[in-house]
Amino acid sequence: NLYFPFASQEEWQFASWLLHSCLSLAAIDSLLSLDILKRMPLSFWTGKELQARVETLPPGPTWLCKPMEPKGATKNTVHLFYCQLLDCIQALLSHPLLAPHISFTPRRVWTSAAKICWIYDEWLSGNHAWNIQVGLIVYFKVKADFAYRMHFLGVLRF
Repeated sequence: NLYFPFASQEEWQFASWLLHSCLSLAAIDSLLSLDILKRMPLSFWTGKELQARVETLPPGPTWLCKPMEPKGATKNTVHLFYCQLLDCIQALLSHPLLAPHISFTPRRVWTSAAKICWIYDEWLSGNHAWNIQVGLIVYFKVKADFAYRMHFLGVLRF
């Protein structure tokens, strides 16, 4: 379920609207107690239940702040806000809606079926990505062949 901890996309949209609407918990409780909403198959019926569901969501990367004293005419402290790179990458790669759109496979894009003109529009469509991939395949093939031969000769035991 891509919308966990909510049951469906519609419930997620409704919960998102409630949370972004600046309604108090009492106003959310009042809205959810209406008869028309009681007929909807919601998995939460109070503002506290909604908050509890939202708190089970995994957190994104934490923002950090580094105050800096610039040299020159500026007398005020500048605050640099940033996130740790690995936390950002982990959040992006573990996001279920982004996963189908992320690829690390080198590719070649041509302007026509005749393959006359190669388009270089990003790193994965360039020569370096292809060279790294070919190098890794050769490296792992050599290592696997070496391990097989050592195991066959009795030198390497698993």
